[in-house]
Amino acid sequence: MRDKKRSIRFFVLAAILFCMVIFIGSYIFFQKTGHSVKENAQYYDPMMYMGFASEDGIYYKNSTGFLYFFDYQTTQDVIVCNKPNCTHNIWYDSTPDEQRCNAYLPNSLGGAGFVLEDSLYIFHEDLKTQTSSLIQSKPDRTSPKEIAGFENNVISPFVVDRQTLYLSGCAILMEKDEDGIEHPTGENETWIFQLDLETGKLTNLTERKKAYSSDLYIVGICNGKIYYKESYFETMYDGTNYEEANHRVDWYSYDISKGLTERIFEDAYFQEAYLYHNKLAGIFGKYTAEKGKEDTSVNDRYEQIEITVLDLDTGKRKSIVTADKLLDYIDGKVFYIMEEAERRRYYYYDIEKEKTMEMSREFMEHLHVRGDFGDYLMVIQDDPDTGIGEYFLIRKQDFYNEKENYLPISWKGES
Repeated sequence: MRDKKRSIRFFVLAAILFCMVIFIGSYIFFQKTGHSVKENAQYYDPMMYMGFASEDGIYYKNSTGFLYFFDYQTTQDVIVCNKPNCTHNIWYDSTPDEQRCNAYLPNSLGGAGFVLEDSLYIFHEDLKTQTSSLIQSKPDRTSPKEIAGFENNVISPFVVDRQTLYLSGCAILMEKDEDGIEHPTGENETWIFQLDLETGKLTNLTERKKAYSSDLYIVGICNGKIYYKESYFETMYDGTNYEEANHRVDWYSYDISKGLTERIFEDAYFQEAYLYHNKLAGIFGKYTAEKGKEDTSVNDRYEQIEITVLDLDTGKRKSIVTADKLLDYIDGKVFYIMEEAERRRYYYYDIEKEKTMEMSREFMEHLHVRGDFGDYLMVIQDDPDTGIGEYFLIRKQDFYNEKENYLPISWKGES
């Protein structure tokens, strides 16, 4: 950097990204949530799923930032741009509007959007200003208009219920030094707010809580209540003093009709969760490997993990199995690995049926699930020789029958 201001600006962005890694790093790979099929409201997880579904197909952002649509009827995908003579190339801030491809989304996560009635909604994020906005358009990305801007800079999991969006906010608190340059204080403010999609009105639903390195994640909705967790430290966390800073995880429900918040429980070892109907599936750590390694994955922090299911109606918690590795929460199931006599075995627990099933190592060993969309799953299949993965869609019935009927998508896309 040529001057101090650029250096400080880089530091601020690095600090923001550091905070995201601490609380989102393991989340991206291990916390997957799904909406309850009993609700009209839909739950979306842009942190994990690489797209979002409509009644007709799946929208997803490919590796180079272009939005594609996979049509259920044709089982083919097309780029989401109707612009005449468009070359579908990457554009920059200096690119004239008439040369910009409508499908290029440089400032959006792959799953940060949803479809409601005849409109497509896409979130745009700006790390520099810690702000985001929601853009409404036609399904082909024409006639875009901004519905509202938000104070938070990262779009976490959210709920859409008819014409209302429920989202978590997170603001990184800053302070100025003697030169007037802003620095992160180490504290954040977190809250839940709602957005009226018709009027653009924003309303805070919970108080803005201030805490060290805090974050708030919505994990789902059930019976008119939004369930979420708050992660934070009681004192300043500098990346090395995990035990001394005292990390906490508190779980809450917010009753939409009553406007009431209720604390469910607190447990720092019950951090990853998946809400399916009225069951909250998650893990408890067994035999902590190394304290102070909270920025590592779930499977690295614990020698073994106890998979549990909590009934939200009765408050009863059921222990399912003590596994060696957690794989995925998806499609109403918890996938995990057991190492038995130097043999790796793959299982899943069906939350609704309360049954455990085994899948073959040959089918599962190089497969990673990255999305749940109606009758389809999005998966990454690794090449056994190179370890390089490719994205595909697969029908759920083929997946559970271990039939390798993978449907190719335009993941590599245009450049």
